[in-house]
Amino acid sequence: MFANCSVLIVDDDSFARGIIRHHLARLGFKNIFEVSDGEQALATLRSARMQLVIADRYMPVLNGLELFCGIQSDPALKDIPFVMITIEDNRARIEDAAKLGICHYLVKPFNAKVFDAKVHEVLFQPVPETLSE
Repeated sequence: MFANCSVLIVDDDSFARGIIRHHLARLGFKNIFEVSDGEQALATLRSARMQLVIADRYMPVLNGLELFCGIQSDPALKDIPFVMITIEDNRARIEDAAKLGICHYLVKPFNAKVFDAKVHEVLFQPVPETLSE
């Protein structure tokens, strides 16, 4: 089902990237890319088409919030589904992210069932209708 989807994992923790990669591979993803900060992520997104970005909130160089804002400011990237991951289960922080437009959030640690449900929710949500001239 996901064999032809490309996904970018953005996290400065290689162990966390490995866990996310494992869950994605288990779901059938074959095209999984990894970078360790938001700046590398933007460069990757500008050079390769991705169907999903899963990014940690706290990273050096560009954090997850800054990465999301960078994606949203680029018309070629702004429609890529985005999932924010963090260890912080703080309602105020989640609401701050939501104010920026981040509506998909996973709090670590998460189990396979929660991860799978989030990926399905993000990739199978209805596509917004656009006006064509």
